[in-house]
Amino acid sequence: MITDFTIRNFLGIKEISAGNLPQVNLFIGTNDSGKTAILKMLYATTKSLDDFGKRQSVIRIPFKRILSDKLINTFQPRKSGLGELVFKGTSEKLEVVINFQEKEMQEIRFSFGESTTNSIVDGTENSNIKISSEDYNTIFIPSKEVLTAFDAIALTRETYNMIGFDDTYYDLILNLRVPTQSGKTVSELSKVNNDLEDLFEGVISQGPKENPFIFKKGKSEFSMPLTAEGIKKVGILTTLIRNRRLKKKTILFMDEPETALHPKAVRSLAEMIVTLSRADIQIFITSHNYFLIKQLAIISKRDNMDINCFSLIKEKDKPVRYTIEDMKNGLPDNPIIEEALAMFNEEILNDLKA
Repeated sequence: MITDFTIRNFLGIKEISAGNLPQVNLFIGTNDSGKTAILKMLYATTKSLDDFGKRQSVIRIPFKRILSDKLINTFQPRKSGLGELVFKGTSEKLEVVINFQEKEMQEIRFSFGESTTNSIVDGTENSNIKISSEDYNTIFIPSKEVLTAFDAIALTRETYNMIGFDDTYYDLILNLRVPTQSGKTVSELSKVNNDLEDLFEGVISQGPKENPFIFKKGKSEFSMPLTAEGIKKVGILTTLIRNRRLKKKTILFMDEPETALHPKAVRSLAEMIVTLSRADIQIFITSHNYFLIKQLAIISKRDNMDINCFSLIKEKDKPVRYTIEDMKNGLPDNPIIEEALAMFNEEILNDLKA
């Protein structure tokens, strides 16, 4: 579990810092305010720690090498490399500090400047990493569904080594390739799986090599191009639950999970996200969707549950600002919320004039 993080001089963000992170953390803000970039930075660091633990039983690779490669393959900067991620107009380095807690506390720290291309020099050394390969599992679900483009993602990365699909997509298809496993599932995960299947009255199943995924509804089967976008998006969750890649101690990143879902399904998804968190899964989400944000606020207050909401505020020619609020206290001030209220007020004024 990520307990706290500090990120400085990163793209349009001068600094963002948070501590005592709960199981569910939501990032909201306008376009280009840095929501997805923050998630990717947290993911790339966490996934590097995950990969480091798994690789050490085979071959010892410097953690900084694994981290450098993961950042490059996640953000896919141009030829000038990692330096493109550094906040422009400053001589200061990009700095990241993330603390994890499982059996013991683990700090990961690194920094680099604008001249850095593909290798991080200043960062946590192998000797300071105390985790085992069982301590962490990390998954990122991008905003675009991957089931339709499954083979294309694999081809561009494994055969041609082309940019386009970054590691958030490629890592996900590697997780989805794992065959479904039999056996008992954690009760909270089993409930989410059943709720998702009930929501769309069907199930996404792993298929043959030439058709890796199919949607089964009753006795009918549909290929991915013929399946609704919303079903494919949440069907990823059911697959990850059934093949045991989504499990206890997973750190799950979800970029706009509500994309292509009906408002009723979005509200159900919010309930499922909270249920997942109760299975010892820590979740980081980005969203533009009022229904998801509002439902999480309702759940937070109803269940007396801590849910952090990071509101990112972007102003012209200024670094991104942010606030952090506990959603038990209601909806935070944010352009998304303000726009929803403005539309409501406009409707009332129109009714009064009629």
